[in-house]
Amino acid sequence: MGVYSAVRELIISARLAPSTVISEPELAERLGVSRTPVREAIKALMAEGLVVRLASGRSMVAPISVEDAQRTYDIRARLEGLLARDATKRIQQNELPALERLLHLMDLLKDDYVEVVRLGAEFHRGIETISDNRQCADMLRQIRGHVDRYRTLTTQQPGRVQKAVTEHHSVLAAIASGDPARAERAMLEHVETAGHVAVEGVRRALETLARQNEATSNQAG
Repeated sequence: MGVYSAVRELIISARLAPSTVISEPELAERLGVSRTPVREAIKALMAEGLVVRLASGRSMVAPISVEDAQRTYDIRARLEGLLARDATKRIQQNELPALERLLHLMDLLKDDYVEVVRLGAEFHRGIETISDNRQCADMLRQIRGHVDRYRTLTTQQPGRVQKAVTEHHSVLAAIASGDPARAERAMLEHVETAGHVAVEGVRRALETLARQNEATSNQAG
């Protein structure tokens, strides 16, 4: 794993928590590399919006907010909806079995959250490839890190994984039907539902953080 990927994973997994000020020397030591590749990785992550530059010149992991989570998923829903619409127009019969196999695996592993997320991401990438909509795909990649980070920070609602599997089946059924508008609606509904879960998860995470900060302040006082 390269330095950029390693730092990005630390942010996505929240091991570098939101609003953490980044120390390049400490991060370089943690990764066992020199400061130069760390500095380059931070620049790349700034372009992705996962790191921000403070007025002091130091770097900080981008903060999170309920509003940003909502906007991120709103954008994702529209982009993914367009990809599903275009995929429906372009898909060939011999491309359906690969997507069907992914859903079959999701059915078998629906109690394994990590595997369902991985298979779901592969399913979405498959639709993206079939759509051949490079512009939408490029824009989606710009927010993918934020989507992954919000997913990491949220607690799964009971039954959400199983419902997500069902939603993926609805998306594929719509694509297979040859109805682009139906496919777009199915994908919009799926991503918007995931967004509601993420937004509520972020809200709870921020409330927990606020309580922890208040407790720390009271102890210090």
